[in-house]
Amino acid sequence: MRFLKLRKRYHLSDYKFNLIITVLALSIIGILVVGSAKEVYQNKQIFGVVIGLIAMVVVSLIDYVWVLEFYWLIYAFAVFILGLVLVIGTEVNGATRWINLGFTTFQPSELAKILLILFFAKFLMQHKEDLNELITLVKFAVLCGIPLVLIL
Repeated sequence: MRFLKLRKRYHLSDYKFNLIITVLALSIIGILVVGSAKEVYQNKQIFGVVIGLIAMVVVSLIDYVWVLEFYWLIYAFAVFILGLVLVIGTEVNGATRWINLGFTTFQPSELAKILLILFFAKFLMQHKEDLNELITLVKFAVLCGIPLVLIL
């Protein structure tokens, strides 16, 4: 049963520790730069780096092939969060792009970019045989247009 296979087996020797070390080094440089500019923001930056590193490790262990099985749900969620900005978005610097979560603000278009890349990668893989047909191009254009209109 394919649905129950949530992840593939990883071996510790296959994990790219040099990538984590590189990201950590760049993040430490970023923390130092932020601290030298405005020391009050340094603790917030450290918190963000720690959360980001944890999220990076967790996401790196997820089997993306399994995730792509739900590509229509990914698309629907991306459109939903973009539409949510129209309903509960807050205005910052003259533009309504953010959702206030109470403890922080969240910009759905940033997450939607990643989700839409995943969706369209799977969509194009599904339609590689009929990619040049008019109906497929129209589907692609409409599916691209919906999030673009919501972002605009």
